[in-house]
Amino acid sequence: MMKKLLITSTFLLIAALTSIAQTVELTPFAGYTFRSTKNYSAGWTRVNDGFTYGGALTIAPSPYNAIEISYYRYETTAEANTSYSGYEFFNGPVAMNYMFIGGQRLFPASDKVTGFTGFNVGAGWMGSQDNKFNTMTKFAMGIDAGVKIMASEKIGIRLQTNLNFPIVGSGGSFYVGTGGSGVAMYGYVPVLSFGFTGGLIYKVK
Repeated sequence: MMKKLLITSTFLLIAALTSIAQTVELTPFAGYTFRSTKNYSAGWTRVNDGFTYGGALTIAPSPYNAIEISYYRYETTAEANTSYSGYEFFNGPVAMNYMFIGGQRLFPASDKVTGFTGFNVGAGWMGSQDNKFNTMTKFAMGIDAGVKIMASEKIGIRLQTNLNFPIVGSGGSFYVGTGGSGVAMYGYVPVLSFGFTGGLIYKVK
């Protein structure tokens, strides 16, 4: 439900903002996200590193501010170990996804080079690659910073670092389980998806 609402709202916002934008950029990107480990009182959980890919639509109404819609995905493995009775060691393939909308502050250094920082909100969801658990969706946030270098009026490259993470309420309901099969990954998992990406900018407008 959260994903459907986010997607519908995103398309409506794109239509409204594009009409007033000075520039519109489309950027497919790829990169790498590093391992995230969480220790807690009775064990640990870990989401390993992996290749990351996605894309961003950047709509700038001025030379100094922009609104960005972005999507990140990386496929990796997750592990967990706990001393709680009834749970066993878990190790399985997972996919982490984030979809965001956020604000971007632009710092033009010249006609060709622009630095930027961004703050994003949206949804983060983890899915099992071998159907050991149901996909879980949480409210998520992200921050990023980088530089855009234009080779021409239409084409450029974008280099950035980013940190994305789901927001977990008290009690830690963000968990991975197998629905009674006896094998589970349980714990408070604020997955800190920290990584680097690079992409090719295509200026649509």
